[in-house]
Amino acid sequence: MSQEELQAAVISYANRFIATIGQAAFQMEEKIPTRQGRLIAAARKVYSISSAAEIAAGPNAGPALLDLVVMTTLNRMVWEFYWRPQVFGMPASIMVDAFKKMEADAWDLAAKVMTSTQLEEFRDLILDWYADNPEQVSVDYIRFSDFGDLGKKPHLKEIQKPGGLLAPVREATAAVDEVRMTSERAMFLLTKMQLIMGFQAELIYKQLVMQPETNKILEDISGFRTTADRFADLLEQLPRQVADERSAMFTDAERLIARERTAILKAFDDKSTAIHQINKNVQETLNRVGTTFGSLQKTNADAERLIQGAQQTVREMKDLMAAVDGLVARFEPKDPATPSKTFDINEYTALLVKIQETVGSLNQLTQSVNETSTPMITHILEEFNDAADTRVDHIFWRLLQLLAATGVIILVILVVNQRQKQTRK
Repeated sequence: MSQEELQAAVISYANRFIATIGQAAFQMEEKIPTRQGRLIAAARKVYSISSAAEIAAGPNAGPALLDLVVMTTLNRMVWEFYWRPQVFGMPASIMVDAFKKMEADAWDLAAKVMTSTQLEEFRDLILDWYADNPEQVSVDYIRFSDFGDLGKKPHLKEIQKPGGLLAPVREATAAVDEVRMTSERAMFLLTKMQLIMGFQAELIYKQLVMQPETNKILEDISGFRTTADRFADLLEQLPRQVADERSAMFTDAERLIARERTAILKAFDDKSTAIHQINKNVQETLNRVGTTFGSLQKTNADAERLIQGAQQTVREMKDLMAAVDGLVARFEPKDPATPSKTFDINEYTALLVKIQETVGSLNQLTQSVNETSTPMITHILEEFNDAADTRVDHIFWRLLQLLAATGVIILVILVVNQRQKQTRK
């Protein structure tokens, strides 16, 4: 393979490397949950892509190929044995697979310009360096020249001889070819610098975001933006809110007026009902007063009748007492010189008639008292009845005495008449 073909192959490999590793890094960043992890992944992407572009733009294609093989192989090893198991976890498998693919591609390209023995010694040289530097996890800028003396690798040392990969350029091509290859490398570097600078700007942004001061500023800006958005929303909603508040105020006022009006009307209705009830009670009271006056008038009339009946009864009782006293006086002992009055049955009959009349008057008086409900009259009549009862009892006992005496007299008269009849015979 000529120097021109090797240069083209190196640049083509670098393009494939940038595309493959860039895509894999982008996919891995989407699966990393933390900002710190995404920052580290972005840094690894930028460093690897920048290293591949720098190597491919080098002045000699041979050393560039060796450096690409070293850089790709070491990156595959550190991603497989450090970044995936200790930092990123399973999302890093995307980068491991990408570097495995580019590692195989690099070794295939090296096999076109190196013998199998040289390739074996080259692989051993890389493994020895990794074994001597197990803590080195950033390997993007490790170059083939960092491996030291190649005396222990005799077959690999042949690449330094004229015509080998590490031979000086002046021995490999003419000046015209050198200018042309240099321009090709420059064009490659210029086209890739835009992508690399974009990745570097993204990395710088993520690094700034991870700083505490930047986070504080971003939080303040975010808070200010949130406040501004809320203020803008408030200003936008202000006319509608004012209209809603005004409408609500009018609605509340209407409801309040309607409620107060309803309450006033209800109060009027309640007062009207109360007044109507009072009027009804007053009317009932007046009716009861009228009834009471009527009752009083009737009571007065009954009292007058009662008084008249009582007076009549008293008169009759006086007459009865006089008659009884007269009748009884006839049976009391008298002076023997005074002639006794002849017994007259009509006097007793008249006395009984007077007793019946007196009892009838008392019954009428009692009925009048029962019909009268005046407490004062009732009390008077009760006292009168008590006195009347006492007088009647007195009259009753006197009548009993009278009847007993009358019976005795009649019996004596009958005995005397019977004896006179026997004497005449």
